[in-house]
Amino acid sequence: MIKCKGCSSDQLAGTLYCDECGAFLLEDMYAPDGSEHPFTQISKTSAKPVLIGQDVAPAVKADHITFVIPNSGRRITLSLGEQIRVGRADPTVSLYPEVDLTADGGAEFGVSRLHAAINTSLEGPVIVDMNSTNGTVLNNYMLPSELPYPLHNGDELRFGELLVHVFLE
Repeated sequence: MIKCKGCSSDQLAGTLYCDECGAFLLEDMYAPDGSEHPFTQISKTSAKPVLIGQDVAPAVKADHITFVIPNSGRRITLSLGEQIRVGRADPTVSLYPEVDLTADGGAEFGVSRLHAAINTSLEGPVIVDMNSTNGTVLNNYMLPSELPYPLHNGDELRFGELLVHVFLE
């Protein structure tokens, strides 16, 4: 557990944003040699993401996306292009999402079988909540269902209560 400097609430290790006050948790952290922590520049994003098409930032060009799940330590790297489904496998209906969070405690953390999708657009990769039961959170902002929101390198996602970091290459 780590403690938020803004509101003193306890947060899971590996969390970038406080789920109580929204503060960036690595803001004042520095590496032992005095250099800036590697995530401090990545995560200087607005508290509320903008819908695709409303973003004035240039398009994010990426060929691969890496999902890092701090809870299990697992990393999943996939090519961007086709739709990437995020959820839990359900063999009874032949549902096998590309990012299967079953082994990471997906059911216990409230991940839906078909929770979200990562699509590509002219503005770069976007995430869409697929009417999940427990919602998708992007950098501490609960996403409305079925609307595309741009992803950026170092974004923090929560599928239900399961924390996942995304990195674009």
